[in-house]
Amino acid sequence: MQERLSLNLGWLFKPSFDQGEISAPAWDTYQPITIPHTVKELSYNCFSHDETAMVSSYVRKFTVPETYRGKRVILEFLGVMARYQLYVNGEFASEHRGGYSRSRVDITGLLHEGENTLFLMVDSTEDRQIPPFGYTIDYMCFGGIYRDVNVIFTESAYISDVLLRYDLEGTTAQLYPEIQLDNAAEAFWARVEVEIQDPEGNCVHRYENQADFPAGFSNPILDKHPVAGLTLWELDRPYLYSVTVNVIREDGTTVDRVTARTGFRTVLCKPDGFYLNGKKRKLVGLDRHQSYPYVGYAMPERAQKRDADILKSYLHVNTVRTSHYLQSEGFLSRCDEVGLLVFSEIPGWGYIGDEKFKEVSHQDIRDMITTQYNHPSIFIWSIRINESGDDDEFYAKSNEIAHSLDRSRPTTGVRCIKNSHLLEDVYSFNDFIHWTREYKHYRELVLQNQQSVTGLPYKVPYLVTEYCGHIYPVKPFDGEERQLRQAQVHARVQNANYARNDAMGAIGWCAFDYQTHGDYGSGDKICYHGVMDIFRMPKYAAYVYRSQVDPEQELVMEPCTLFARGENDDNKPIPFMVCTNCDYVEVECYGKNIGRFFPSLVYSSLPHPPIMVDNDPGTWVDLWQGGTIIGYYQGKEVLRRTYSRDAYLKDLKVTVDDTQLHNTVPDATRVTAAFVDQLGNPLPYYNGVVCIETSDNLDVMGPRTVAVVGGHIGFWVQTKPICRKEAGYVKIRAINTDIPEKRIDFTLCPDDQVRVL
Repeated sequence: MQERLSLNLGWLFKPSFDQGEISAPAWDTYQPITIPHTVKELSYNCFSHDETAMVSSYVRKFTVPETYRGKRVILEFLGVMARYQLYVNGEFASEHRGGYSRSRVDITGLLHEGENTLFLMVDSTEDRQIPPFGYTIDYMCFGGIYRDVNVIFTESAYISDVLLRYDLEGTTAQLYPEIQLDNAAEAFWARVEVEIQDPEGNCVHRYENQADFPAGFSNPILDKHPVAGLTLWELDRPYLYSVTVNVIREDGTTVDRVTARTGFRTVLCKPDGFYLNGKKRKLVGLDRHQSYPYVGYAMPERAQKRDADILKSYLHVNTVRTSHYLQSEGFLSRCDEVGLLVFSEIPGWGYIGDEKFKEVSHQDIRDMITTQYNHPSIFIWSIRINESGDDDEFYAKSNEIAHSLDRSRPTTGVRCIKNSHLLEDVYSFNDFIHWTREYKHYRELVLQNQQSVTGLPYKVPYLVTEYCGHIYPVKPFDGEERQLRQAQVHARVQNANYARNDAMGAIGWCAFDYQTHGDYGSGDKICYHGVMDIFRMPKYAAYVYRSQVDPEQELVMEPCTLFARGENDDNKPIPFMVCTNCDYVEVECYGKNIGRFFPSLVYSSLPHPPIMVDNDPGTWVDLWQGGTIIGYYQGKEVLRRTYSRDAYLKDLKVTVDDTQLHNTVPDATRVTAAFVDQLGNPLPYYNGVVCIETSDNLDVMGPRTVAVVGGHIGFWVQTKPICRKEAGYVKIRAINTDIPEKRIDFTLCPDDQVRVL
């Protein structure tokens, strides 16, 4: 049976490439690194977009343990940007083109007894024959071996993938797994055992089937078998099963055994909306880039998973689009676990290249569907290059490939042009009509009728995949009025989304700020399009989404104001907006209660419209005494926020996502630090500096002395691969203040689920 070991440790790196070193590396010129790895750490902003565009070298000594002598040896790379060539003991083994897709290489025949040398030439330049490159591109792709590397030891035949295919009616699934098997020996007949377990590990069903496995690669599909009494995967109850497939020869010996996880559900896209398990659901979501400050894509799995938690549990959206490429298995698995629907997309941005480019794009479709098939969270495949023009021959083939691999999910492709040829199942469109020239000053048209976009005489399944974003970028340190305007645009579009009945939903651009090329951004290589900044800290627009949660689940009251005189025009703190799911709010200022304020009718289609506080009884010369905003639910006060007339720097509020980390391979978590006043309110205009200190078993990903951005900063700490139980700490000091030093204590321990070589 196959065994998978992590190969993330023990690598050496050099930011250059010399052909002569393939056979004879100059070992003393390399630096030790761990995977995931970026070819160069960048500054927070104001870097050159060419800094990571290099050809670099990765080397590692490799010895097959005695336990695995005589086995097949497969190397697995989960993400290398953007092209690599692998050499084993100086001999060429394989090349892979595409920075987001998984690749596997059988190196068995190139190994010898004792120590071997793996050499990777990694080309991170922007190759016009590899999507998304070729012309302008609005995001950085960085470079390096930025996702995990594994080694798989197997017998001559092994299961490369299992696609858990099924048809579902009610709570009964007709299960017919596809067994993708790589056989380096002679053909054989086998008995295939399938066992389904619930989340507690109880066997809920077991059955057997037979299959023939020829030499080479084969992918037999088992006969359909009914499995009754299943609990369906739902957004509010994402129930997951484990399915173990065991291939057994006639003589009773096990060829291979693998376990995959999935959930059982149906998805249906219709002209009047999206249906999950037969129930209509309005899709409300945000687009996600997988990049982080300083290290770009090279972020361990825990932080990738945290993004899914932020989207589902903090922002309370139900959908995410993987713009504009295949994203990590860790992120997708967490979407499965929390009930977050995924719009999965191939790499690309506006440009369609030559035939070699198209070959890579078609292979990306195959890789995307094969590697991601079992994720119940994925409800659609986006198989067009994002915002590209029509190319019927190319996209007809793309659609054919997708449907040949998966007929259970619809296909789509994101467009920014009207009257595009619809070859897929769903017409997806980036709708920015709320900021076109003719409507700029009136904003009367927020989303377009789908038929005015598609040009078709009938309605089709339709999804808005971007809005707002670049038409109203907001920096974390922008003033209250600009932040409020961005929030209002998001609220208006989502209000229209809920009101319409000719679309499945709307996905906003975007969740988090991200690094980009000089063609875009704000001149500092940052696109400030997110409802949260690049450190995953909220702007006012985030509160629009956050406040749509059922108040029985969580009560939310987020004022979009500093409640400070002089911040806005006319020297008045009012009007302002409160994003809340409370029934109403009361406001106290000028030394009195100025009244109750109720959800705005402007946003009446939202489950919980924001409240506009627009009655200012004072004048600019009145004594300003600060104030209080009080939220009421079912007649009772439930939330209160008080603001001081004389706000001053008082403290540094520090939070951490996780305090228990693993140290078998590098693990990472986020720490945030925000300057606050004496009442705990943020001070976005305080230009402070913090200094970070860690114990020897932790590293800071990025600089250790940083200036805050918008009064706050985030950073990630990473464990060193010591693989023993230890305590660690992080200390944060606010320079040039009297604020006491903050300390976070961590428990570090080995990960029982990870074995390393």
